[in-house]
Amino acid sequence: MKSTHFALTAILLAFGCAQPAYIEIPAEQPVSVGDGISVTPQIPWGKATMVGFDGTLWTVDGSSLDALLFFVGKPGHPLIEFQGEKGAEQLYQASMLPDDVMELTAANFRKAGYEQVATSNLRPAPFGSAKGFRFDMKYTSRAGLEMKAVALACQRNGRLDLIVFAAPVEYYFGRYAPTVEKIFASVQVSE
Repeated sequence: MKSTHFALTAILLAFGCAQPAYIEIPAEQPVSVGDGISVTPQIPWGKATMVGFDGTLWTVDGSSLDALLFFVGKPGHPLIEFQGEKGAEQLYQASMLPDDVMELTAANFRKAGYEQVATSNLRPAPFGSAKGFRFDMKYTSRAGLEMKAVALACQRNGRLDLIVFAAPVEYYFGRYAPTVEKIFASVQVSE
């Protein structure tokens, strides 16, 4: 049985089939990303799933090089589930202020294993037709890459809608930042 599993794995790797399954997201049509939110992708993306993440992840070059994450925060629930752990500091609460949401996001990134997570530049921003806010993050990946992230968020109906784009500072963040700005501007909210 072990040798059959090994042979099957080798074959899948040879044909590239052992990679995570991605669903192609076309560029020009609005796409629902959950909780009544839709965005226009601007460029083709691949949609992937991650264990413990109850949101949507899009990537172009692979999630360690560029990741567009769509979170829906529900009161009393974490943004990211961590195996066997539930820390109160990682749970969303409807009473949170924008700076609390910014720190909640940073706490979840720290809990996910990222280091030197720092937030900055909290400011109001439109989230489609709703009032929202933005903030920036910097952190170091597990592989030692300097990462940069930008987040757009909105709190409505007791929930949090959060979009985070993260990529290495070198090359990838700058390459996709203009596209992400267009995606942020394309947000549509249905009540």
